[in-house]
Amino acid sequence: MTTPTIDQPVTDPVPGRALFVSVRLFLAAEAFFFLGFLFAYLYLRALNTNHSWHPSGTDPSTALGTVVVVTVVLAAVAFRYAAGRDQRAIEWVALALVLVAFVCQGVQLFNPGFSPSHGGGYGAVFVGFSAAFAAHLLGALYWLETVIVDRDATREERGTHAQAASLFITFLAGVSVVAYILIYLV
Repeated sequence: MTTPTIDQPVTDPVPGRALFVSVRLFLAAEAFFFLGFLFAYLYLRALNTNHSWHPSGTDPSTALGTVVVVTVVLAAVAFRYAAGRDQRAIEWVALALVLVAFVCQGVQLFNPGFSPSHGGGYGAVFVGFSAAFAAHLLGALYWLETVIVDRDATREERGTHAQAASLFITFLAGVSVVAYILIYLV
């Protein structure tokens, strides 16, 4: 085994493995981040001693919430399908779906249909989660776009990066489904 000199680049023999380990660690940290909102939801709902958890008139748009969850889930399915097959057209469709979800989440955040200061615990959790989820959708947009337009990567590197991004968007799809159930259905 030779030691690389200064003019020799150091290459990782298994870059894909390092990427997947780091993505999984990142997703574990993200899971704990979103568990904070779940805890706030359950805790504030359980402490509803003065019946102010969900005051009347504190109802965000179910249509926008449905569009967000459906588009994120469809984007995750489309990108996961396209990531292993190097089909850029489907990846662009997935990117467009995430963009639609981001816009709808932004509309929902800045016009929730109620005053957050009078929304009780429900309003606080909703506005906090909406802002955090919109920021994550923006990050997903950036990540997916960089994977799609990367022309310098080899086919193998591009596939590895696409699969890593696919894990993130799939994670966001799971978060959106759980949030939809808690915020709109329960």
